[in-house]
Amino acid sequence: MDEESKEEGKSNALYEVPSTPGGSDDSFQALSPSNTSGNTPDALNKDVGALQTSLLYSPPDLNRNITEIFKKLIDIYRALGDDRRSFSYHKAIAVIEKLPFIIESADQVKDLPSIGKSLQDHIQEIVTTGKLSKLEHFEKDEKVRTITLFGEVWGIGPATALKLYEKGYRALDDLQNEESLTNSQRIGLKYFDDIKQRIPRHEVQEMELLLQKVGEDVLPGVVIICGGSFRRGKASCGDLDIIITHPDGKSHRGFLSKYVKRLKDMKFLREDLVFSAHGKEGTNHGVDTYFGLCTYPGRELRHRIDFKVFPRDIYAFGLIAWTGNDVLNRRLRLLAESKGFRLDDTGLFPATHSSGGHKS
Repeated sequence: MDEESKEEGKSNALYEVPSTPGGSDDSFQALSPSNTSGNTPDALNKDVGALQTSLLYSPPDLNRNITEIFKKLIDIYRALGDDRRSFSYHKAIAVIEKLPFIIESADQVKDLPSIGKSLQDHIQEIVTTGKLSKLEHFEKDEKVRTITLFGEVWGIGPATALKLYEKGYRALDDLQNEESLTNSQRIGLKYFDDIKQRIPRHEVQEMELLLQKVGEDVLPGVVIICGGSFRRGKASCGDLDIIITHPDGKSHRGFLSKYVKRLKDMKFLREDLVFSAHGKEGTNHGVDTYFGLCTYPGRELRHRIDFKVFPRDIYAFGLIAWTGNDVLNRRLRLLAESKGFRLDDTGLFPATHSSGGHKS
């Protein structure tokens, strides 16, 4: 790791919130929201956290031989910029992982939603041979394999990955001296292995409690909820999606910059990727955004973390969008479009209006 590793012996203490006594061994107990009346935002944070703990999403997933292959195809098609095909495998996995039986023939799933003839053929090949020739073809194709690898670096999309391939790059180490990479892409490259590691659910919950406590210190009454796969009940998460608002509809303005500074002072936030502040103090609209890397107390392993601060009147749209998953969000957008509207994380609008217009 970098020079920050020399601080490893002191890292637990660095996470201690200044206003909270106690050492690192019991820091998360000390950082838990205080017992307050059930109507307070602090109580809301705690109640939501308790609910999320109890709603662990644990489907049977008896057909991992199929879903694991489909997940690899999702990554490949996403890297190639083919969102339509990527989405079709997403939908199929959502159906297959919930089945209470082991698939032995495609005939068993031919009448299920989101599994058309092409996917049935894939399933039949997998249950018959234990593999999928389509995936093997992709994995042997140097261009596809390289673009998929580069596309896994944070900040590198399909177009950039293709350009890097065309420049002759074939491995991540080859990119170290590529001058065209942005600072964010370089950070994504440096911590590639860290970011790829999933975060156990109990660690995400502990970090959520920390974030809620620090948020309360910075702005009393702020509501901070971890969305994404954590809110959907997954046993592990790829990153942390933090959705923030304030019940009074105005105190959220200017909060994010103060919040980020406090978390940096504590050495929780380590590297910045994106920081976009629209909801400045004194204005009445806008969503503030921060993307970066954080560390769990006592470790140097980097995790991806996103903050989205929403005004109270559009918070519900943000909560839905940043909880997901992708399949649900896409279906909701298509439903809105079918009725003459456009849906995003800031509201529901007539199809002819931009998101800066009045929500319906």
